[in-house]
Amino acid sequence: MLPCMASWIYRFLLFCFCASHALAADTLYQGDDSLSSPNTLVSKNGLFTLGFTGLGSAESNASYLGIWYNNDTSHPFWLANRGKPIADNSGVLAIDGSGNMKLTYSGGDPVEFYSSQSSTTNITAILEDSGNFVLKDENSGSQQVLWQSFDSPTDTFLPGMKLGINHRTGQNWSLLSWLSDLVPTPAGAFTFEWDTNGKKLVIKRRGVFYWTSGPLRSNTSFENFYLNSGKEVDFSFINDSNADEDYFMFKVSANEYASRDQRNFSMWQLRSDGSIVDLTTSQAFGGPICKGNNADAGCERWSGPTCRSNWNSFELRSGYFFETVPRKVDYNSSLSTSDCKDICWKNCTCVGVTPIANNANNTGCVFWYGSFTQGLTGNNIQHYIIVDQGSSGKMNWIWIILASVGVVSLTGLAGLLLYRRRRRHGEKYLFELLTMDATNDTLELENDGNKGHNLKVFSAATIMAATNSFSAENKLGQGGFGPVYKGTLPDGREIAVKRLSKSSGQGLVEFKNELILIAKLQHMNLVRLVGCCIQGEEKMLVYEYMPNKSLDSFIFDE
Repeated sequence: MLPCMASWIYRFLLFCFCASHALAADTLYQGDDSLSSPNTLVSKNGLFTLGFTGLGSAESNASYLGIWYNNDTSHPFWLANRGKPIADNSGVLAIDGSGNMKLTYSGGDPVEFYSSQSSTTNITAILEDSGNFVLKDENSGSQQVLWQSFDSPTDTFLPGMKLGINHRTGQNWSLLSWLSDLVPTPAGAFTFEWDTNGKKLVIKRRGVFYWTSGPLRSNTSFENFYLNSGKEVDFSFINDSNADEDYFMFKVSANEYASRDQRNFSMWQLRSDGSIVDLTTSQAFGGPICKGNNADAGCERWSGPTCRSNWNSFELRSGYFFETVPRKVDYNSSLSTSDCKDICWKNCTCVGVTPIANNANNTGCVFWYGSFTQGLTGNNIQHYIIVDQGSSGKMNWIWIILASVGVVSLTGLAGLLLYRRRRRHGEKYLFELLTMDATNDTLELENDGNKGHNLKVFSAATIMAATNSFSAENKLGQGGFGPVYKGTLPDGREIAVKRLSKSSGQGLVEFKNELILIAKLQHMNLVRLVGCCIQGEEKMLVYEYMPNKSLDSFIFDE
């Protein structure tokens, strides 16, 4: 009985050992060995996995062969079949008897990685601890590398990878973005490259310079690309230029801020919006900060017709369009959001563009023609709007609005002048502003440097931009009449915006009285009222922001 039980225990342990060995395998062998779903290869350090994943695609039966880091299958850093999704989990990766490694699946042409020129019998493919998948000839004494995934990067740059060119083979190492966050097809709008002439990193959009890091300085830093900022890892950069190749590479090492269990690793991912993001420090460069008209932070100005000036740029805003020409909808699945913005930019009649929201792949776009009105609630659909940030554009609107106000106000001019004689300057200015019609909704009056108690009527657009559309991150607190938000004006001044709740019971008369009362109480020891904003039923008070909390926090601080 005991010998029989011992035999079963031995078989069980042997089975467990073999199973664990299979699960932890990092090597694909030539011949009968193959890799298919749901099996995977795992690097010896356990950080990298090679296998088949669906990427969360709308087509649940479509899969891709990829390599991912730390069990994140949603966005593998390397894909073998970016433009050829595999149906029904039918993909098989194998090295045949002749030494050819390829990916086969039902209903499509195979993806060939390496074709042997002569019959070779001892070839292996190993997933290394660097994340590189390498095909080697074990017969050669030096284990000759026949093919490696690092030579075919997709949209992510890892330590040990190269950006640049191999002069001997003509191979170019660069990254190509996904078309959208869900579509990995190699039709993305952006590339991330090493400029061998300027010795700098560049992002190009459809072959045109979009962003640049500036030249590499002493192999330690770039002007517009800074990662060594006291985070957990330190970055070192390598540029090697010789007769065979010219390339850029980076390495990472732990610094004094790293805890013992943190790994010395980093990945730079080229996003579909044109930004390059270091996934360790979460620092991003390029992308949305390049709005078309700016040449700071490494951005390149967009080319376009003469109707687009240096004052024009794209801004993401919510609101409504008044169409003078019917909108144009383009369902082209190869159009990324960046492509849509570029098409709109080059069309003088286009005022904005909207990605097609109900498209599962986030491709295609709607082009708008006419005028745009911004919403205050932030609950509307967001659009990319071409705005004029120039002073000349602002002044034109101010003159138009002032002219309209002048016509409407002529009949009440006598009464207004009489009132101005009876009130102090601050109260008189207030009354003038608050007795105007709905033109106050968009009017922004400048005080031209006056330092008295004059108040400013801010436009709703200015308040929305200053408070980031009343985002939760900018909320300072909740008062009896509504919430208070922190904001920053275009000139850099910090403000606190008291947004009066519709349910507060305070009407326009009470609002005017509060403004007049606060204007009278301006004092060096009281928080200063800067101005107000009225948009329909929305009523807001704009105060000077005081960073050191309120007085009660010091009086009643235990």
